[in-house]
Amino acid sequence: MINKSLYLLGILLILSTTTFSQSSIECNLFNLSELTLKNNLTIRGGELSIDRAKANTIVQGSIFDYQLISSASASQNKENLFEVDPRNDILSGKLEAFNSDFSIGLQRKFRSGLYANLSLDYSQASDNYPFNRFNQEVGSGVSDHKVSTTLSLTQPLLKGRGEKNVAVVEKVSILNLESAENNYRATNSIEFLQMGVAYWQYLGAYKSLIIYEENEQRVRNVLQNTIELVKADKKPASDLYQIQADLASQERQTKQAEQSLHNTRLNLGRTIGLDEKESQKIGIPQNEFPEIFDTSFNEDINIEKLMSSAVANRADIKSYETILEGLELQLASAKNNLKPQLDLTGFVNYGGMNMGNGIDYTFNTFTNKQGSNYLLGLKLNLQLSLNNKYAKGSFLQSKTTLAEQQVSYENLKNNTNINVNITFHNLINSVSILEKASESLELYKKVFANEEEKFHNGMTTLLNLLLLQERLTYSQLEYIRSQQQFAIAIINLRYETGTLLTVKDNFIVTPKNDVFYQFPIIK
Repeated sequence: MINKSLYLLGILLILSTTTFSQSSIECNLFNLSELTLKNNLTIRGGELSIDRAKANTIVQGSIFDYQLISSASASQNKENLFEVDPRNDILSGKLEAFNSDFSIGLQRKFRSGLYANLSLDYSQASDNYPFNRFNQEVGSGVSDHKVSTTLSLTQPLLKGRGEKNVAVVEKVSILNLESAENNYRATNSIEFLQMGVAYWQYLGAYKSLIIYEENEQRVRNVLQNTIELVKADKKPASDLYQIQADLASQERQTKQAEQSLHNTRLNLGRTIGLDEKESQKIGIPQNEFPEIFDTSFNEDINIEKLMSSAVANRADIKSYETILEGLELQLASAKNNLKPQLDLTGFVNYGGMNMGNGIDYTFNTFTNKQGSNYLLGLKLNLQLSLNNKYAKGSFLQSKTTLAEQQVSYENLKNNTNINVNITFHNLINSVSILEKASESLELYKKVFANEEEKFHNGMTTLLNLLLLQERLTYSQLEYIRSQQQFAIAIINLRYETGTLLTVKDNFIVTPKNDVFYQFPIIK
């Protein structure tokens, strides 16, 4: 019967384990990084910012698009003539006319400031008056055709001359797109930093719970041993109260550790972008804390190289640099706008006129020598604002904005260098702390094992045993905290030096496991 019950219990454990493994989220750093890139709402919002910046570059570049302009019209006019009009003798008092017009043109503004316009205009007019403009009797309904084509080129000579002034808005939009991409990378770096820190905290909570459970079990073992010693009259029964009180305290600490594990699991899910139910499915942590000898740690590295790496690699610094470049372009354009508007226009026109009905009269208007005309000319246009307050105010605004941004840029670089220094020395200290914590733990393990044997042989007091047990537990927890501090120090230094994420073909590549374990290699 007992074997049958154990068999059923084994089946239930296997089924429950299988169900959990199917519904749980695999908790390793690679999988968590992929999930963060996919689910984190801040990262997804950054992707939308890039899309918006791309759309803005299209909008700003549209001012250099070719513009096709066309129009067509038709009208009929009936005019009652005055009695004294001599045309009454021919038209019986009413003049009827029909007119049609058509035009088509192609315009474009070039990045040099040149503005080009090519147009074709056609008009046709006919009436019921039987005489033409030369007083020849040709009959009613004979059409007059006029066709002309014009090419004009306008080049600014002062304000608005040159690509750096004409295309400044387009160039700034391109720089803003680059800035948005860098901001996206900077944001991702922060989110992956938070994810990494949350994972190490989750791992620390998981390991701490194991220690509290082991410590609780040790107290239970001491209690069981003491009960046996009391039965054998080797220990007084009053010793049981002390152990029972200590066991209750350990059970309380275990419950607190369980709550801490729950909290860190949900916090890890939050940094990834999971909801509450999904966060509950995160499995046990699979990646261990980094070991000192595997991290390529070098205490003698030049701190200046780390700072230089940070300035060269940090995406937020690059974003500031592109913004500064755009503001410099805007300042140059604002300075150019202080100049008067002086435009030189050159134009050439060719047209013709023909009279008659039929398509051949329409299309041969250009080819007929009679009625054709040529026009070639130049025009100089000056526009001068006497006060020019708008241009002056815009120039001062651009100058101030650039100066403010330069201050922020220098402040960011200064803070980055300070943060690199802080995180580097935190890493050095965490190495020393971890080494000492490891040494202390190994010694306390030996001390407690000796004390436990002495207590069993009646050579020490219960109070000494419980005291050393507490010190062993504290030493174990301190070792885990030291491991956690060391792991967080590595990822913090990776973030500060701009080496946390990899960018390939303008796409964010999720961090590899080595960035969580390896000290940044600076050449």
